[in-house]
Amino acid sequence: MKVLLINPRHYPHSMNFSHCMDIVGAKYSHMPLSLPTLAALTPGDCALEVLDENAGPVPAKTDADIVALSGSVPQRDRLFELADQFRQSGKLVVIGGPVTYDMPDECSAHADVVFIGEAEYTWPEFIKDYQKGDHKKMYRQQEWISMEDSPVPHYHLLKAEHYASGCIQVTRGCPNRCDFCDIPVRYGNQPRSKKIEQVLSEIRLLSGLGYDSVFIVDDNFAGNRPYAKELLRNIAALLPTLPAKMYFYTQATLDVANDDELLGLFRDAAFIRLFIGIETGDRNRLRELNKKHQADIDIKSAAEKLRSYGITVWAGIMFGLEGDDIASFDRQFEFIRDTNFIPVQIGLLQAVPGTPLYKRALDEKRFVRLPSIYGLTALSEEDIPKATNLVPQKMDEAELGENFARVLRKLLSPEFFRAKMVQYIESSSRDMKSSLPVFNGKTVMIVLRMLSFYLFRADRGTRKMFFQVLRVLLSHGLVSLDEAVFHLLVYKHMRTHYYRIADICEAGHENIPG
Repeated sequence: MKVLLINPRHYPHSMNFSHCMDIVGAKYSHMPLSLPTLAALTPGDCALEVLDENAGPVPAKTDADIVALSGSVPQRDRLFELADQFRQSGKLVVIGGPVTYDMPDECSAHADVVFIGEAEYTWPEFIKDYQKGDHKKMYRQQEWISMEDSPVPHYHLLKAEHYASGCIQVTRGCPNRCDFCDIPVRYGNQPRSKKIEQVLSEIRLLSGLGYDSVFIVDDNFAGNRPYAKELLRNIAALLPTLPAKMYFYTQATLDVANDDELLGLFRDAAFIRLFIGIETGDRNRLRELNKKHQADIDIKSAAEKLRSYGITVWAGIMFGLEGDDIASFDRQFEFIRDTNFIPVQIGLLQAVPGTPLYKRALDEKRFVRLPSIYGLTALSEEDIPKATNLVPQKMDEAELGENFARVLRKLLSPEFFRAKMVQYIESSSRDMKSSLPVFNGKTVMIVLRMLSFYLFRADRGTRKMFFQVLRVLLSHGLVSLDEAVFHLLVYKHMRTHYYRIADICEAGHENIPG
């Protein structure tokens, strides 16, 4: 019996950095963690093949008995295309991943078997059922699984050179209940954690495979604060034993800024970047979003404090919040300009199935008619002509799209990015030694490709920005050199991606009637 595991192609979106992978020299930004995890859950007597279409083509034919596809909503079109292709050739097709939670009926139409929810228990159950000739059409995980039952992924089945970063999942669940967020719905509001020794083992494996950075994919790494601190202490102790320098980044909430012990542990464990859903600088809007853990925090002071510990704040920012008017776009722009973070995920409020916002929008009949359950800004670079799935309250849809496009162009202009980088470098607390990247063949080639882009392919304004940032870096003794280089790489992606989103918002808002 043979199983083929496939991660379908993902089109460019804000956080996969597709438009700068040519400089990085990788096929894709992050490994698809679902594939090696499913591989580890598959009995040893089954033959396995793992294919990530972001790293290479998926062949039209296979000798596998089962073809299992895992993906999210932005991958749906390609996922369904592959599912239909393999079903037509007589293969048993299985679909799982976040897409089945959002689109269960559509997935059932393209698959023989559908998995909804976590797969640690249901996938082995399905394999046993299949071997007995008595599998079900749907496997749904009802209770939350114990993370201690989630195995060490079979990372070796993916080629490290294809990815810019390795990935580890440490916890699932979030204790907060933000109005728009589906994490507590999908994974619970009590964080569940792997054993610390297993996490350390996974770090050792990734380091041995050649990864020099790891994305801890948890939606709220410090949701269980005592566990997070103990894990960070252990990671800090592990780092000197690894064959090469390694750093980490993850997702957290802004209230980590209130915990100096935690920030010190982040620094000791080489966590140099935190993605934080800032959303807005308007405290009233934060309360309306039920972000109680952030509503009373001075965001600017919190961002400065994180920087003082050598941590880069990657900010998620949302426009078009409930009750926002046209003037809110400029207020939000000024907040981003004046606060010391790098805005990397910039979107419009979307109603996600299962959330309080979604249920309220259903009751109020405020959904926009779309060929997808989400608008453009929650997907990838698709020609979906409306940016969100919600009808705005204090402006029409054309005004929403046009003003969002206008602000995107300002936020991603070379002049604005130069100002953010100057702000970032001047506030660095790191010294040159800690900021130096590991110089090997890989990093030398990245630097050479980056120089080639900015010197010979970038437009005049972008080239000017590059030299201005270099001048500031040199004048400050190359502090945060590694992160400055990283963000110069990321800027190439962000500008390309968000300008594309702006183009679609400007050109397409009238193509589909509401």
